[in-house]
Amino acid sequence: MCGINGIIRFNKDVKMDELESMNKSIKHRGPDDEGVFIYEGINYSVGLGHVRLSILDLSENGHQPMGYVIEEDRIIYNDNELNNADIVVVYNGEVYNYLELKEKYDLKTETGTDTEIILKLYAKLGSDCVKEFNGMWAFCIFDKRKNIIFCSRDRLGQKPFYYYFDEYTKELIFSSELKGIISVKPINKKENINKDAIELYFSLGFIPAPYSIYKNVFKLEGRQNLIFDLNSKEIKKNYYWELPDYNPVYDKKKLIEEGKKLLYDAVKIRMRSDVPVGAFLSGGLDSSAVVGVMKEYTDLKNLHTFSIGFEGKYDETPYINIVKDYFKTNHHHYYFKEGDFEELVDKYSWIYDEPFGDYSGFPTYKVSELAKQFVGVSLSGDGGDEIFGGYRFHLISKRIEYLKKIPISIRKIFLKLLNNNLLKKNSILYLIKEAIKLSMIENNEKFYSKLFDGDFIISDKGKNWIEKNLKYCLTNTNNNLSESVRIFDLLFRTLSDNFLVKVDRASMANALEVRSPFLDYRFAEFSQKIPNEFKVDFFKTKKLMREIIKDILPDEVVNRGKGGFEPPLDKWILNEKYDIILENGIAILEDIGLEQLVKFYKTKIFISNKKFVKPKVMKNNKLYTIYKIRLFLFAKWWDKWINY
Repeated sequence: MCGINGIIRFNKDVKMDELESMNKSIKHRGPDDEGVFIYEGINYSVGLGHVRLSILDLSENGHQPMGYVIEEDRIIYNDNELNNADIVVVYNGEVYNYLELKEKYDLKTETGTDTEIILKLYAKLGSDCVKEFNGMWAFCIFDKRKNIIFCSRDRLGQKPFYYYFDEYTKELIFSSELKGIISVKPINKKENINKDAIELYFSLGFIPAPYSIYKNVFKLEGRQNLIFDLNSKEIKKNYYWELPDYNPVYDKKKLIEEGKKLLYDAVKIRMRSDVPVGAFLSGGLDSSAVVGVMKEYTDLKNLHTFSIGFEGKYDETPYINIVKDYFKTNHHHYYFKEGDFEELVDKYSWIYDEPFGDYSGFPTYKVSELAKQFVGVSLSGDGGDEIFGGYRFHLISKRIEYLKKIPISIRKIFLKLLNNNLLKKNSILYLIKEAIKLSMIENNEKFYSKLFDGDFIISDKGKNWIEKNLKYCLTNTNNNLSESVRIFDLLFRTLSDNFLVKVDRASMANALEVRSPFLDYRFAEFSQKIPNEFKVDFFKTKKLMREIIKDILPDEVVNRGKGGFEPPLDKWILNEKYDIILENGIAILEDIGLEQLVKFYKTKIFISNKKFVKPKVMKNNKLYTIYKIRLFLFAKWWDKWINY
């Protein structure tokens, strides 16, 4: 696990101090080693930088940038000799099946790294090599033979890849984080702000690829390759992987056997490491199942597990205690308190260097900090909800399918009754009313954009993004709403640029590598064979998964409902002492001309005597709290990176 940087220019040299500056800006991602490489072509200059977090082959043999002399079948990991290489790579991530690929292609290796496997398979297969990889990655290969720059991001977007491209000069600058680009290209100015990205942030809580907060800076999407032809100076991108079509198999016994086998293998290959491996443990189904499988491959007494607790209703500590006592791991638990939030509130905008609205990043940073004291790698349960159908919206969409079986005339009568003013203050009835309204929508792609219409989605840009991508998922499932919502989460809404950003930045800020067995692409493909009714019904989520893991975990955990990983930030962030930050956020939106957002905050979230107050009529106040927090975090980000 590492950080990568690069600069490609025409008719202008790349300077050594530029690459060193980029490396320094993301040194937290790889504190163990660093390297740089500069190549001067006929009319172009290529510079590559790398900071290393040593996980496999801790010797100097794992140094990057790494080169390969193809005819001699020789690896170069000395910066001073890299000009002799045919291809050179900088790479962030892990290819977990590197040993199997070594055997499959009969590769002779000089190092114990997966980096060498990437180079040698690229030499054999070209850009198709990524189809063989099972892992998480963002890498760049400079191919001197073909005069191309080849970049790739893993299928589900676990590792980040930002790039700046100037259409006029054809300059390309890339990095694992925006910090790397800004260190040599100070574009963090108000005039460079991407308004579309801000609208998407306030609608979604994150900025989805290919957008970034700045103009001319983009994210490579998950499952995408990018090829920059140094002769034509053109960039071409393509998707190298597509999720298979939804094709349910109704043999439950066979599915359980296949799912269990896959779970054990996904955990096993993610435990390959030359540094200690631990696990995050939330007390939920996913992380608990991962720990339960790890016992087959390690002594649980020596297995370090890590968890975070909160005071109040979001505390998962009782379930965490059930699991850690059941397995008797070497467990470490920390209670996240308001003082921890105060300590991190200013640092948060440095960790997430573009606006990011998921405030569970605060405890994620803290549990990563805790884990780093004992291990270099930690396994997590990320992805289980997206694979097996574990979210509330998966239940809601399933219920809507049931509601659509009720004659529309009867639904209209219920809707009229629920519009009675006496019922508006009841949150449960409000949700029932919203579900009935959604059941009347003919176009399923409007499921999310019409959800809490007028309160939930606040940007036309956000609505268009959601409808476009949900339509893609509906096509994949022959218009099965519940299954499409799950795939929408898997590919677009919850993972790549959202939850996985949270985990990547929080863990790598502590130089900790996090690996997620349920994000194995084979699980994503396997999920397409599971009938939707085996995932969710009217009341229960993750039905098949519970059967897969029932002999791994205690019954109290197998049968529990969905928990959360949220600190009570609504109390801390929305403290009166932060009112000025919320007001500043409104002023910023006004200054850059985002009138739709300004109107939303001034009409939906009232400002009275310079203080935010609750709406007079209850319209699901949880939503308003989310939007206040997004405004707070946006204003803090602006103060860090624009008004610095």
